[in-house]
Amino acid sequence: RAHHFSNYALILAPCMVSAGMGEMTRTGDCMAHPTLGFRTKAAAVTTDLPLAPDRPIDFGAQDFCRVCKKCADNCPSGAITQDEDYIEKNGILRWQTDIKKCVEFRVTNKEGSMCGLCMKVCPWNSKEDSWFHQAGTFIGSKGETASNLLKQVDDM
Repeated sequence: RAHHFSNYALILAPCMVSAGMGEMTRTGDCMAHPTLGFRTKAAAVTTDLPLAPDRPIDFGAQDFCRVCKKCADNCPSGAITQDEDYIEKNGILRWQTDIKKCVEFRVTNKEGSMCGLCMKVCPWNSKEDSWFHQAGTFIGSKGETASNLLKQVDDM
């Protein structure tokens, strides 16, 4: 079965995390890819074909999100949590976002039904494919001190 735009019968982000395609982010319902950030659109095909399962990956996104909080600081609806620690939900470690606040803001926003500020302010996301951005995300994935450094550089 194909799962794509407005025709999903599964929650894609946890499936992608389980398949080793990224980590959950502070936004709670989005998955970040090591080089693409979380500016990704995905589709899936479910099958009963026997396949070798992949494993989740850890490239430092959740450690970075714990320190950064730029998406939460800039969320106009206050939907993204400032909590330090994430919770386990259905076997996936994630922060709990208030989806109702997010949707309510998007539906009542006079400037349109999309917001995307969480994606726009995330230092991990970039429209450029430069050595500077690659170096920044590499450094930012190496612990709390490095995450603070990446956030400060991004703030500049």
